Amino acid sequence: MSASSQSVIARAAERLYSVSEALNWTARRAAALFFLAMLVTMMLQVVARYAFSSPPFWTEELARWLMVWGGLLGASCAFHTHADPAMVHAPTHSVWRQKVQAVARFVAAWAFFLPVLWYTYPYFIRQIARTSEGLEVSTAWMAAALPVSLFLILFHGFAGLGALVSPRVYEREISYADHYATSSPE
Repeated sequence: MSASSQSVIARAAERLYSVSEALNWTARRAAALFFLAMLVTMMLQVVARYAFSSPPFWTEELARWLMVWGGLLGASCAFHTHADPAMVHAPTHSVWRQKVQAVARFVAAWAFFLPVLWYTYPYFIRQIARTSEGLEVSTAWMAAALPVSLFLILFHGFAGLGALVSPRVYEREISYADHYATSSPE
């Protein structure tokens, strides 16, 4: 492969990884907002229950939905930043092992999550016809958290393959992997 075609591939990998970083930034803030809203909802429920002996009927269901969205978006962020549990943390000085780990993360994510995504479609279709009791909206809004987070994880896994062809993507992936490999207790 010529040097110019390698640089085109490296630039494409860097752009793809930039999109992955932007999606992660958005998902992280959204997850934080969902958890904050869940906290406020639960505080409202506790105050209403103990101060007024009359909690709103919808707070428990809303808090559950917010927790699902926050947790699943948080899982996609953990995958992107290598904060997810890993069986093997490759030493950062081993370029070969880091590149093998990038491929392994991609293959593992797709092998595990693609079948889950496949079965998410019929689940989501069933939820469209259902209405929640407390909020009286389609339960598809809660069910949508699963395919959204799975698409994010699969996209992050694909973007992480850029470490194979781009030194910039490689360095960014190393910084994530190194941070969590050295800060996690073993």
